[in-house]
Amino acid sequence: MDNWDDIRFFLAVARSGSVRAAASALGVNHSTVLRRVSQLEAHLSARLFEKLPSGYALTQAGEEILELAGSMERASLQLQTQVFARDQSLSGTLRVAIPPSLATDLLMPDLADFAKQHPAIELQLISSYDTVNLTLRQADVAVRLVFDQMTLPQHLIGSRLQDVHRGVYISAALLDTIETGGMPNVRWILKEEDGAAPDWATVAGGGAELPPVIVNDLASQVAAAKAGMGAAILACFIGDLDPLLVRVPSSVTEYYGTIWLLTLDDTRKTKRIRVFSDFIKSRISARADALSGRI
Repeated sequence: MDNWDDIRFFLAVARSGSVRAAASALGVNHSTVLRRVSQLEAHLSARLFEKLPSGYALTQAGEEILELAGSMERASLQLQTQVFARDQSLSGTLRVAIPPSLATDLLMPDLADFAKQHPAIELQLISSYDTVNLTLRQADVAVRLVFDQMTLPQHLIGSRLQDVHRGVYISAALLDTIETGGMPNVRWILKEEDGAAPDWATVAGGGAELPPVIVNDLASQVAAAKAGMGAAILACFIGDLDPLLVRVPSSVTEYYGTIWLLTLDDTRKTKRIRVFSDFIKSRISARADALSGRI
């Protein structure tokens, strides 16, 4: 197998079992994935996938080349990593994975400053709550909000930066309602994956007697709170910095997670990674009060 580019498409489909998922992971359209897999099948004179109602399953030929394709991928990634690690210039691409809330609600002015200070660096922001794989070169450095330190991959080099706290927030327009009628008259706005409001929030803010408003993403939760739909549990750097939101009086804050900076050992000394790492560490340190809820 000498066409590595086609093999990337084969591996993406084999791992996901879906052409659409593979296309999304590779950043191409559906037809491109089908074409590249077909090219590889023609080159090998073998059918690699069987189309099933549940998705794409490997044929026997596909199973036979899967391990070899994985070895080729690892060799390619090692080569890229070694070349990248030797790059000591302050130019070229720098891919930074960062949670959307940290990017949009806290650090975007700082990232803009970094881009101005280093105009020759092409800063690519991968804004997602999904875990980005540094080993597969999906990003060069990751700023990650970690809820359990034991989940950190052991092969990555990590710097613990700052603890993040969260609290109970409502719109400023609801403040009079809370003062006169109390929290039982205010709905909770909850993300569906988080479940019910935790005890610390319920004790701190009272307890809504009305059924909650359920949303499926953070942006909707914040928007609903600002619109006066109810009370939301938000990271303090989101709630305290938004002029349309206020923390529920006499409520408490709770530890939420910790911001970590993660890199690969092989690439952490690359100059643009080192410069970015030092920069973002200093900026997050400067925002310690906002992150811990002390403002």
